[in-house]
Amino acid sequence: MMVADIFLVTLGVVVLLVMVYLAFLAVASFWPAGKRQPCPPCSRFAILIPAHNEEGQIGATLDCLLAVDYPAELYEIIVVADSCTDRTVEEVRSRGVACWQYENSERRGKGFVLQWAFPRLLARGDHDVFVVLDADSHVEAGFLKAVNNRFCQGALVVQGYSQVRHPERSVLESLAFLGFALNRNLRYRGRSRLGLSANLMGTGMCFSRQIIERFGWPATSMVEDVEYQMFLLLHGIRVVFASDARISVELHSCRKASARQRARWDMGKVNIRNRFLGRLLRRGLGRGDIRCLDGAMELLLPPFAILFLLIVIGFALFSCRWCACHPCLRYMWLASILLLVTYTGVGLVSARAGTRVYRALLSAPLFIFWRLKVVLEEIWRGRPGSRW
Repeated sequence: MMVADIFLVTLGVVVLLVMVYLAFLAVASFWPAGKRQPCPPCSRFAILIPAHNEEGQIGATLDCLLAVDYPAELYEIIVVADSCTDRTVEEVRSRGVACWQYENSERRGKGFVLQWAFPRLLARGDHDVFVVLDADSHVEAGFLKAVNNRFCQGALVVQGYSQVRHPERSVLESLAFLGFALNRNLRYRGRSRLGLSANLMGTGMCFSRQIIERFGWPATSMVEDVEYQMFLLLHGIRVVFASDARISVELHSCRKASARQRARWDMGKVNIRNRFLGRLLRRGLGRGDIRCLDGAMELLLPPFAILFLLIVIGFALFSCRWCACHPCLRYMWLASILLLVTYTGVGLVSARAGTRVYRALLSAPLFIFWRLKVVLEEIWRGRPGSRW
């Protein structure tokens, strides 16, 4: 057997397994959810917003929170200004919102801010649930009611549904909208319907007081959300996905800023994979813990753009050797391509993507090579971008 054949078989098996896994989650995402009885507002929320030089966006974020459909006496907003040098503090306090100032030049970033802020909130003793939002997040009016329902039903950790705020403003944001749709609408919702643990996504994370009292906040890496999610999995804690607790987020529209952000996500996930993959596999295989095995699979999944590139390369090699290929290999690659196209289409339809998003697919090849360039550059440097 030629080297090309061995490569094609190996890559084909891996790709097909990944696509079958994703397709299974996509199918599960459409399974009927159990009926939920609405609960009266009872949870007392502390909404924590770490912010570093966010004077241009923090005002709109706070305006959305001040207008949510939830009793004002049952939620409190606290912005933590992390070494701000602009007018973030003034913008926050001008709206009558509490603003704590955190100054530590050696321990900056959301993870360290949360590690500093949570003990102060716990010491006050007047909140049941802690919500973490980014400074550029706009919550819908029913966000707190939807989260309250999940905690009333016994959830310990809840993740809201976030989506790109301006998907038609640029090609990068349109393609990011597609990525969010595939993740939130199919993968995360599918996991939730199967009783597995959803992903934490940085913004819209909600934790019961019990969780923070028990574990605190040990996650201080570049991707503190992924780190804490894996930490919780190892302790048997499930993250519940609340698809009706909606948030819109602002993404960088310029390539340079977007590259730094994606480099942080990609390389941060590599670091978390190195730390947690072995432990998740040992617990999953040793104790038959399906949630830990699913968490290990999540760490092994490449970015969707890179997965798409692998499939295109493999399919190109496969096409060159069509006649020489065994029929099983032909069916394997054709099935992978069919699943990829179907999975992408279902994600777009389920997210009700606009025409600009569909047109942005024409630029997908350039985006894929740009994503590959970002990944390779960070691998070469051996480090992710800055925290903020």
